[in-house]
Amino acid sequence: MSTQPKTDHQAREYFFDFQRLPAHAFTKHTTSNGTVVRGDKIYVGLVNKPRASGSQPHRHPFEQFNYVLKGKLKAWVGGQEQVVGAGGLIHIPANTLHTIVATPEEDVVFLMVKEVTPMGTAGIPEDPAVTGPRYEPGFEAKNG
Repeated sequence: MSTQPKTDHQAREYFFDFQRLPAHAFTKHTTSNGTVVRGDKIYVGLVNKPRASGSQPHRHPFEQFNYVLKGKLKAWVGGQEQVVGAGGLIHIPANTLHTIVATPEEDVVFLMVKEVTPMGTAGIPEDPAVTGPRYEPGFEAKNG
């Protein structure tokens, strides 16, 4: 006799190991990279952001939370700026202009939670002429 409950769900994955999932870059407007699991209504990602780099000012039509696990993020959300370290949570309401960069001291790791939308995890840059990620002064990407 089985001790497992019966289910009506089709075969699907319920358990994930971020370390075994393929990592990818999120968009060309940020240095964020990592792994993402898509649920029915939310994405959960384990995200890496190299030191002194991050996203250009952007917005998206979905809500987002970032929970810092390692390092510090300098976040600007809706006109407010704060440095958020390990154990801190950043809330980004839908359609709110924001930009987030890792501080220069070290790379950052954070847990990202976003709503699932047709546009995926991407945002819309505030300045359409911007073609790459944001870097703190002195940490710009080197060509070549």
